[in-house]
Formats: sequence, C-alpha cells, structure tokens
Amino acid sequence: MKSVMAVTAAFLSLAFVSMPTSGFADTDIDGFHVQMGGFLASETVYRDHNMASDIDTPFAKIPFENSMGYAPSEFRGSARQSRFSLLVQRDFDSSTRISGYYELDFLGAATTSNSNQSNSYTPRTRNVYLTVDWQDLGLHLLAGQNWSLVTLNGDGITPRQEIIPATIDAQYAVGFDWARQWQLRLVKEWNKKYWAGISFEEPQTVNVSGQLASGTGNTYYLSPGGLMSSNMSINTMPDVVAKFAWESSIGHYEIYNLARNFESEYGGTSTAAQTNHQNIWTDSVGAGATIPVIKKVLDLSLSGLIGRGSSRYGTSQLADATYDADGQLNPLNASQYLAQLTWHKNKNLDIYAIYGQESVNSSAGAGYGYGSGVVANNSVCYDLGSAACNPEIKNINQINIGFWDSLYKKNKMGVLKLGAQYSHTVLNTYADANGVAPSTSEDIVMTSLRYFPF
Repeated sequence: MKSVMAVTAAFLSLAFVSMPTSGFADTDIDGFHVQMGGFLASETVYRDHNMASDIDTPFAKIPFENSMGYAPSEFRGSARQSRFSLLVQRDFDSSTRISGYYELDFLGAATTSNSNQSNSYTPRTRNVYLTVDWQDLGLHLLAGQNWSLVTLNGDGITPRQEIIPATIDAQYAVGFDWARQWQLRLVKEWNKKYWAGISFEEPQTVNVSGQLASGTGNTYYLSPGGLMSSNMSINTMPDVVAKFAWESSIGHYEIYNLARNFESEYGGTSTAAQTNHQNIWTDSVGAGATIPVIKKVLDLSLSGLIGRGSSRYGTSQLADATYDADGQLNPLNASQYLAQLTWHKNKNLDIYAIYGQESVNSSAGAGYGYGSGVVANNSVCYDLGSAACNPEIKNINQINIGFWDSLYKKNKMGVLKLGAQYSHTVLNTYADANGVAPSTSEDIVMTSLRYFPF
C-alpha cells in the first residue's frame, strides 16, 4: 500500500507541474521507475479544398466539384494533438518486469467515438496497456490498447518502438498500416535477434460499400448499447496477427499474417427474412523493413499489406467488403504500401519524404457489388450542390515532404521543435456505366511547434 501511495503521489505531483526544472520526470520512487512523456503542440493546417477537419485529414473524404467545400480553402489552428504519457515499471525479481503505460491526447469527439481504427472513446486514450517481461525465458506479454501488431516495428517486436510516419497530420499518411486497439499479445525472442509474436485484437467491420442486389438484404452491424456511442459490427472472433521479425546489422525486417472474421445476417429485404448467417475468414500478408542506407545519415522504412478484407488497417479506411448476388458480405481484395526516406542532416534537423498508396479491387455483377459500373451516375460529381455524388474509390495516392528542426535542446530542460510539411493527395474512383470516373485531389500545408518538456 505504501508503494502504491508513493507512485500515486508522484503522478499527481508531475501532472500539475507545467514546466519541470529537474529530472523528476524520470525517477525511481520506492522501487518503482516512473517516466513522464509527451509534448505541448501549437499547429496549423491549410487545405486548398475545405474538409471541415481538425489536424487529422480524412483522406477518403476529399471533396469533389459538387461539394460546397470544393471551392473555398481551409485554415485551422489547433493544440489538440498535445500529448501526455506515463510509464511505471517495477522489477519483481531478477528476470521479471511488470510495466504499465498510459498515453492520451485531445483529439476525441464524443458523438463520433468508435472502435473502427483508433478506438477513440472520450477521453481519447491513445494507448493504455500492461506488459510482463520474463527476461530469462525471452517471453513478453502485452494486454490492453496499443498499436496493432500490423504496425511496423523498429526494434524486434517491442512496444513503444513502432515506426510511425514523421508527418504532422494526426491521420498520418496514405498507405500507413495501423490501428490502436485492444489486444492480447504474446512474443518470444531469441537473443534479441529473432522475434515471433501472435496478437488477438479488437475486430470491427468498417465501410461496407457497393450495391445490394434487388430483393436481398444484409445486416452486419447493430445499434449501440451500454457504453458504446456508434454502430458496432457483428463480430464474435478477434482479428489475429502473427508476426516474425529479424534484427540484423543491415536493418530490421518483418513479415506477418492478418486473419479476419466477417459475419452478417443476409437474405431477404425484411428482418424476418434474414435467416442466413455468414461466417467467413480472410487472410492478408504484410511485410516491412527499416534500413540504414547511410548509418546515422539516411534511413529508409518500407511497409505493405495485401489481401482480402484488409482495408480497415489502412489509414484511409477504404471499403472492407461489398455484397454478393445473394446479399452476403464479400470482403474485397485490397493493398496498401508506404515508403519513407529520412535524411538526418545534422543532430537537430531531419528532412523526410513519404510516398504511399491504398487501393481496393472491384467485385461486381449485374446490379450488385463494388466498382465496374455498378454506380448509376457519376456525372453529378461535377454539378455544384448535388448531394448524389457517391463514386466508389479505386485508389488514393499521396506524397509528403517535410522537416523537423530542434530549435532548442538542453538536458533536463526539454526540446523545442519546429516542423512543417506539404502533401499532395489524389483520389481516383471507378467508372460508372457511362464510363465517368471522377477524381479529386487535396494540397495540404501544416506547421507544428512542439515543446517536449521531459
């Protein structure tokens, strides 16, 4: 009890210190190691088409010419990406360490909280999990909410070592594979060189798109109950990720398999007629690498995921599935990939360039499915004020360039960083029956001033 009270007191003291002047943010208290983290952010975003969005960009919702937001540009300032984290660790014996980690920001919105990708219920918890490390056995357990195992790692399969795009955008970059969600993960490592892990993670079917065949119906989600605030898909099995990683003198390399289960009730157009139950598994394969092209000067990171029903793990959240002729869910083949090149010009300045793409294949027949002329009329996407523009997305491509410059850096005094980036995003769609396939684009400039006090 005394130890718990000591850590609690330390937490409360640190939480109310706005600018610590000592190493108190990283200290040992009564057997516990306590470490603070995070930053204060002042950021801006300019978009050439108005998306009515904060510092996060919904890439799949770039406006077409019919939208009232197409002509006007958008400028916003935000401090909501400011972040706070707390890590508490204790060694229970010479080979066993138990840790707890909590990380939050201020980008939640109560009315739109959901479990789709970042599980952003209010208050917006980014990560909250416990870990148990048995060093003598090389076993590592993680339980709670964290970056999905599909996310590229930078050191074996280790939490808080994920490779996140260097962007200011809180939705990161097109082609980035990720989720922050509940999981139960077990990892085995051999001499810090080879790693194998399996993770059972929160399932959710998102963005079922396309056309239902006449006379059929499908229910794949239910209205919220209890503490939920949005529709929840029908899932009775977790997503399963199995990953193998290799640490070498020439970089970090990994490969993984993603298995997902899709369920729905389908059949007639009335609830009473929906008597057929669907339960199918899909598989996707992903891989990634971080390569020191020139040690401490030029780094390259690569990641990609391809398979059936994998779009939920892409940052743009493209269609997971469509409908078959009888009304069943038909998970769509999809792919996403990302490449980031970072130049460490000196100890204070990093310059980066990122290219990414996400795409989803068509699957359609006469009067049902996704893509290949199923949509009746895409020409309305050029008519200002038309609300009927709903083209089906084929792919999204994006290029990012930016930098982070440490303006001030001093031991125990923190770091003040300035960042800026420009991105160009292009959204392409499938053609309708008349061959009309509208596309649109978005140019975005962002700036960030961040103080890391710890």
